[in-house]
Amino acid sequence: MSYIFYNNLNERNLTQEVVRQISETKTWIKACNLLFDDSDIRVALTDALSRGVALFILTNLEGATGEVFINKFSGKRKSAKQTTQDLLHSSSIKSLYDAGAHISGLDGLHAKFLLTDANCGIITSLNFTPNSINKISELGVKLGREEYDELEEVFDYIFLRPDRYRFASYDSHFTYERPSEEIDCDQLSRMSRIKMTLAKTSRGKSEALADCDIHDLRNEIFDIIKSTESGEDLYLATYSLEPNAKDADGVSLGKHLLDAKRRGVRLHIVMREEKKQVIKGIHINYHKDNHAKAVLTPRRGIIFTGNLTTESFESGFDLGVCLTPDQITDTITFINKLKTQS
Repeated sequence: MSYIFYNNLNERNLTQEVVRQISETKTWIKACNLLFDDSDIRVALTDALSRGVALFILTNLEGATGEVFINKFSGKRKSAKQTTQDLLHSSSIKSLYDAGAHISGLDGLHAKFLLTDANCGIITSLNFTPNSINKISELGVKLGREEYDELEEVFDYIFLRPDRYRFASYDSHFTYERPSEEIDCDQLSRMSRIKMTLAKTSRGKSEALADCDIHDLRNEIFDIIKSTESGEDLYLATYSLEPNAKDADGVSLGKHLLDAKRRGVRLHIVMREEKKQVIKGIHINYHKDNHAKAVLTPRRGIIFTGNLTTESFESGFDLGVCLTPDQITDTITFINKLKTQS
């Protein structure tokens, strides 16, 4: 089996797999996601806590903590501004925290993966939001044992060195502390097919990632594109794409795609319609709800959590996993399905 899962139209096998892994857990769950405000996921996690399962959450809490500041001129207390998404995320995190979850917050986090005690794990584009869980197109891949082991190491290491932890929960906000130890990327083994962006970010205070400089997710994506040959098919699925996003040598994504086309490579590009970009000379399929992310040929491919953008390539925390031949075949089938819907 290839263990590729997806959400598309009425098919929700990715959501079902995530809920299954949570529901079958007996001792611990390690969940990393940008957002945690879907009620079905929250209920599944809360039920796990009620069974005595230890829940560890690594998330992005920028804007979600509802911090309260003292105005230095008036002396009055004032809460930081929060979006509706911030408030929903904050409310869900507070609920899980009050139910016994252990929570760490990393500024710039955009990665999405789930690990459980049953040696189950999945990397996915899926945010734990009602939109991703129930409505839009998403993609995920079940982890092999080596990838599972590496991601558990990454999770544990970052969880103990976040930007925000040790919460005290109040009605409208959290207080928190942060450890003094920054993340040292040299301490990570990096031995499997996992590829990452782990680098300083402009989001939040960015203290934990201040000395990080891992960009092999970007390098893998560009290497796949550059390795394509005449007569070969190249598939790209993304939420957003920036033609000017650059590789390590400063060459833009747009130029690499044009060069591939000139070599005789057949391009199959799907991106979210609302994020529409134009590259002169290249056809792009604009899909109404795509949030899946993958770059692949019939020989080589990767599913990842970021986008084809400068931010995802250069900063924060995103990751992906290189695919097996069977996973490549199933992912191409999924992207072709998106193309017919565009």
